[in-house]
Amino acid sequence: MSKLRLSGATSGYEEIKTADAGDNNTYQVGSTVTAVNVTASGTIQDAQGNVRVLERTDVTTTPYALPSGSSGKYFALSGSASVFTIDASNCVQGQIITVFNFKDTDVTISWTSMTNNAYIAGDTTALGTSGSVTLAGKGLVTVVNDVASRLVFSGNVS
Repeated sequence: MSKLRLSGATSGYEEIKTADAGDNNTYQVGSTVTAVNVTASGTIQDAQGNVRVLERTDVTTTPYALPSGSSGKYFALSGSASVFTIDASNCVQGQIITVFNFKDTDVTISWTSMTNNAYIAGDTTALGTSGSVTLAGKGLVTVVNDVASRLVFSGNVS
């Protein structure tokens, strides 16, 4: 299989060309590369890590505030963790996180300062721009930040 190398900018985008035999240099793209099909045999990563594997964050203390840059991660609650808080300032549109309550007891997931109401998927009842839901013991919930700080909870919450 031939190697690919990236050459200089052409009309505002980078161009991909076949590398010379024996060329083992690493090339970096400074702008967006658009492709119809991409095949990779190794790990595909971005600034937040491996795009095929959710990064696990262990949460053992309370309260725990969701940090910025948490999209595509999951949080495993155990120990004395009993409150998991999501603040609008740490949310971006399209952000998806998963929370797993490894404990036998319920925990609280709260949110503050959202622009729009939060909802439990499949229920039209608005939960407010600040509030909380209960995540069941051994429960799992996926939280999507839909648009303009509107959270949607899907999983073992009430």
